[in-house]
Amino acid sequence: MNRILSIILSFLLVDTYTRAKAESLSREELVSQGQKFAVLVCAACHVVATDQRSPPILRTPGPTFDAIANKPETTETSLRTFLLTTHGKVINPPGMPNPELADYQMNEVIAYILSLRRNN
Repeated sequence: MNRILSIILSFLLVDTYTRAKAESLSREELVSQGQKFAVLVCAACHVVATDQRSPPILRTPGPTFDAIANKPETTETSLRTFLLTTHGKVINPPGMPNPELADYQMNEVIAYILSLRRNN
């Protein structure tokens, strides 16, 4: 029981440190962390960067991050709402599965996506 409690406390301390560190990042660092995270996690289903080494594994990949970023309706709020609420369900099986991102991960990915927006 003490070992389990110790593991849980260690996890909580690491998570608290990670969140605190993420909250103190500059915009550039936030974008950089978001790109790293997207390459590791999101690239299985999306093209997240033009220099992505491997293509998505889905036969019909999700939209590219560039395409998402450059939709006129894409905002920080719309991305956050989508990541929190729109996911595959029994009635919509091809929908994106819930990524269950921590708040700091969501902030990083959103910052990265928005950094891809072209100023037109």
